[in-house]
Amino acid sequence: MSRLSVAAFVCLAVVLLASCDRAHAPPKDAIATTTPAPEPFVAPQDVFERDAHAIVGISYPPGLERYPALAKLLVAHAQARRAALAAALETTPRPTVPFELTLRFSTVADAARMFVVTADEELYTGGAASRPDRTVFLWLPAENRLLSPDEMIPNPAAWARLHDDIRQLQRNESASLAAPAAGRAMQRVFVPRFNSSGRIAGLRFRTDAGDEVEVAGSELRSLVAPAYASWFEDAPIAAGETSAATAKL
Repeated sequence: MSRLSVAAFVCLAVVLLASCDRAHAPPKDAIATTTPAPEPFVAPQDVFERDAHAIVGISYPPGLERYPALAKLLVAHAQARRAALAAALETTPRPTVPFELTLRFSTVADAARMFVVTADEELYTGGAASRPDRTVFLWLPAENRLLSPDEMIPNPAAWARLHDDIRQLQRNESASLAAPAAGRAMQRVFVPRFNSSGRIAGLRFRTDAGDEVEVAGSELRSLVAPAYASWFEDAPIAAGETSAATAKL
């Protein structure tokens, strides 16, 4: 075979191999559009367990399929509280009175701007009484994340002013309170109350004694971060924002 024929044969073989590689390669469009399928939503299940050492009751609200990421956070919170109960049982494996964890998740606000769930807890690990506690989950549907109270009210001076305002409200109602107003510290958590237009009409703050005191939304606009001031009642309609009379905010 001449040198020219060998060269022609080699070139032909290279062309055929390249054609085969292109024929077996997946289409570019198929590679670009292939995405993993989303995980199916599994609703959290209520729990009731009882044995000689402990009682556990956990209940979840309906509607969590709308916010799967929030549902996972609620389940994680429940697991953390169960871990606290388990730690107490490790210290006292055979309590004379069964230890108890009651955790009730409740939807307290369902607006376009915010979906709010409270977790009311009673944890008994010995002693004369259980320890009540409340956790508030402020969920922002548009951003698919939690909002912390310190993000909405970032200025420590604003919290101090709120504390003073709440103390004054308590003094005005001191005749109906079981404990002096001075002994009731404000917790830095709140539950929003929305009006029919979807704006925040007030924030309900909780005291260490379990009382709730509401501060009107009109009094809060100057205390919250500028990004959230328009969410409150009587706030001017921002440029480009649809009136609440024609759209749910």
